[in-house]
Amino acid sequence: MTLRPRWPSSLAVVLLTCGIALPRPAAAQSVGTLSGRVVDSRTGQPIPDVEVAVPSIGVRGLTDRDGFFVLLGIPAGGQDLVFDHLAYGRHTRQVSVEADDELVLEARLSQRAIQLVPLVVEALSELERRRVTSGFAMNEVLREEVELAQRKGQTLSELLRDRLPGALLRPGQAGSACLESRGFRSGGESCRGVTVILDGVQIAAPGFLYGTMPLDQIERIELLSAGEAGARYGSAGGRGVLIIETRQGPRSVAPTSARKNISGLDWSAETEPYKWGRVFASSWAATTIGIGTSLLVASECLSVTGAGSLGLRTQCNGGVTAGLGFLSLSLPTAGGIFAAQWAGRTDRSEGQLTVSAVAATLMVTSGYLLLIHGGDVSKTAGVIVLSIGVPAVTTLADRAFRFLR
Repeated sequence: MTLRPRWPSSLAVVLLTCGIALPRPAAAQSVGTLSGRVVDSRTGQPIPDVEVAVPSIGVRGLTDRDGFFVLLGIPAGGQDLVFDHLAYGRHTRQVSVEADDELVLEARLSQRAIQLVPLVVEALSELERRRVTSGFAMNEVLREEVELAQRKGQTLSELLRDRLPGALLRPGQAGSACLESRGFRSGGESCRGVTVILDGVQIAAPGFLYGTMPLDQIERIELLSAGEAGARYGSAGGRGVLIIETRQGPRSVAPTSARKNISGLDWSAETEPYKWGRVFASSWAATTIGIGTSLLVASECLSVTGAGSLGLRTQCNGGVTAGLGFLSLSLPTAGGIFAAQWAGRTDRSEGQLTVSAVAATLMVTSGYLLLIHGGDVSKTAGVIVLSIGVPAVTTLADRAFRFLR
């Protein structure tokens, strides 16, 4: 068998003829069979999943896990046999097939490394990205240029005139200056000035800013053309936009409230479901203690009778009586709502005390009135309202009305 190399010697495929055997029946045929095994040239281990093909006739197959392959119906004569594998590369050798015979081969493949081109990833800032993709030179003044102008004793208007080729400074009203974009200048006597954005805030009357703003406060200046400014700022950028960024940066406005009042909270965002049982039990215990304490203290001055104001008889002066009445309402109410807020607090939200206090106060008042004015049925209802209704309403209010923490 003749072996004709078609690959560098370091990647050579060694084909060893192991035998030509098993002649077929005497009837003349013009095809033969190719079979064999593919192994690693260095270790001698079998190589599975190698594609073995005769491209001229479109016959191909894959080696099994032991490296064996069989190709049937190969025309007699010289044929190009191709071995293709991801890790070993593509190798071609010529073999000679005899009619009516089976050619058994052993192919030894030398492995070659797969070289990958390194990928370089460069992260661009927003400014650099716009600089690359804008398609035109940016009218921009950086901090280094601002410091140079400051050392020269220049004003902001002089800096804009020298460093921004797209800007045109013209006299404005009342001795102020007006900055026009050269691509949008009016050509008339009136100045159609650009919009000035200082640290994200639009300046209503920027005319005096050009001559009075200290350069040591400026970090960066950029002039946007009318087209780009219109896309970013809408109608406010129709004449162009001058962006001034200070070294201090935009000042955040302190919120009026550190917490946001919400209702109808989406509890799917919470880490755990609302603890109904814990909140009710805590509110019930605190409300019961508050009612018992207030009644114990009030009994020194007040007694429930069928006569007197609200069915009460007092043995103390008016100020003490009013104080005891307030205590009787506030102790169970405060105890219940604070206990409910503590028990129902989550990592994301907590109950709103104001709403819970209003609901609990109404329920406590209703319970006391039923106890004082009613008969046996009303007194029973008053006990139920105070013992169950107050913590139940407090729990519902704590669940429905929340503060984001």
